[in-house]
Formats: sequence, structure tokens, C-alpha cells
Amino acid sequence: MKIHIEKYADGVKQEALTLPLGPLRFFAGLLPAEARRQLSDHGLDLDRLLDTKAADTDVQWLEVTEKDAPKRIRISRGE
Repeated sequence: MKIHIEKYADGVKQEALTLPLGPLRFFAGLLPAEARRQLSDHGLDLDRLLDTKAADTDVQWLEVTEKDAPKRIRISRGE
């Protein structure tokens, strides 16, 4: 199982990254509670994303600003 991360600007994909789920689950466990809360405040539900029993169709979006330009980050799980 893998996590897929894509960055979009003006609806156009700029970057894509795929990471294995295992190491991400390990590192997520090391995150301080405040970091988890901030991610949640921005719309990222780490527990749902890393839950292997949840449907693979779940997609989460983060709204970010990079160099004064708004961007959207799409995060999903799959093979």
C-alpha cells in the first residue's frame, strides 16, 4: 500500500510523489500532538489516511501557499 501526494497550481499538476505506507505510519507515530492538531486543522486526517481498513477511495486535500501562490495538495492511498 502506498500514499500518493500531488501538488496542483491553478488546477494543473506540478509534482507527484508516491511513498510506502509502512514508514509513514512509523513517522506519524513520532509526531507531537500539536503537529497532528495543526495538520487536522488544515484538513488532513492522518488516522484515516494511514488506516489500512479504510476505503482506498478516500482523498484528502490541503490548501497551502507557496511563494505567495495558492496551491492544493491531493493526498490519497492506493497501490
